[in-house]
Amino acid sequence: VISTMRDKSIFLAASALTAAATATYLPSLASAFLLPSATTSFSRNSKIINHPSSAIATAASRRKHLLPLSAATTSSTTTAASSSRTTSEELIPRSILFGNPENTSPILSPDGKYLAYLAPSPDGVLNIFIRDLQSDKSNGSNDKKNDRMITNEPKRAIRSVSWAYDSQTVLYMNDFDGDENFHLFAVDATTIPDGENGEFPTPRDLTPGENIKAQTILLNYRYPDEILIGTNGRNPKVFDMYRCFYKTGELVLDTINPGDVIGWKVEDESFEVRGAVARNEVDSSSTVRIRKSADLINNDSGSNETEWRDVFHFPYGEEGGLLSFCPDNGKTGYITSS
Repeated sequence: VISTMRDKSIFLAASALTAAATATYLPSLASAFLLPSATTSFSRNSKIINHPSSAIATAASRRKHLLPLSAATTSSTTTAASSSRTTSEELIPRSILFGNPENTSPILSPDGKYLAYLAPSPDGVLNIFIRDLQSDKSNGSNDKKNDRMITNEPKRAIRSVSWAYDSQTVLYMNDFDGDENFHLFAVDATTIPDGENGEFPTPRDLTPGENIKAQTILLNYRYPDEILIGTNGRNPKVFDMYRCFYKTGELVLDTINPGDVIGWKVEDESFEVRGAVARNEVDSSSTVRIRKSADLINNDSGSNETEWRDVFHFPYGEEGGLLSFCPDNGKTGYITSS
């Protein structure tokens, strides 16, 4: 009984010391973790974090130790902040962080004869430049004095550039004064402009119209004169797929968006829109749809093979979709899923 009472007294005394120590140190710990600079000083000047259980001090001595710590922390924080200040001459110039690159986005033409890239114009706006790799003047050097600027955007920088498969036409997207209605433009890369006299090839707007936005630009080397483009020309809320014959500018409606499709997939050999990803606005789930053909002319079985059918469903929180069709005329495909 005496032993039990003694152990109980020791337990109560230890509990009291623990409670006192907790009441003393919790505010200091909170301030230490809220202030990063204070955390460094606290861990350096105090033994609380790596405190051995046998070195428990009284609450009074701990409180006595912590009072000068707060003052020292505040003082060291102020001193560190004042010593880390820089003058305006030491700041990184804004042009280094946000200025134009010297050149960027190089891309070879499909036939390997030309190099297109983006670089600032004399006015400091990113435009498209062409280097003729077959010319004797280039001779494999990095000298850009013989490169030609084929666009002359005065305000809005061009951010993307690509080649059509004819190796003569350069495609790019741009909006109008920052309205974010990006159109697809085509410009002849083989025309030699007289830039000194202000003459440049005239870019052709392949997706004309007010408040039109283009996206999902698809090309196929088997069909070098065609482009599949997604635009909201028919309905501002959804993007249909159009087949564009970019040399003439003809734009033909190819696939109508029923209203819930957020992405399209194209079968490679036929260059037809055969896959779609639909999003359910109620539960944010997504569904993969496919069709056997995009044209009734290819319907040999007598059934309507142009109708869409659901093949896979992804509930909210699960990632996945149709990756691509297999090279078997689109009879099978690859689907990813988390």
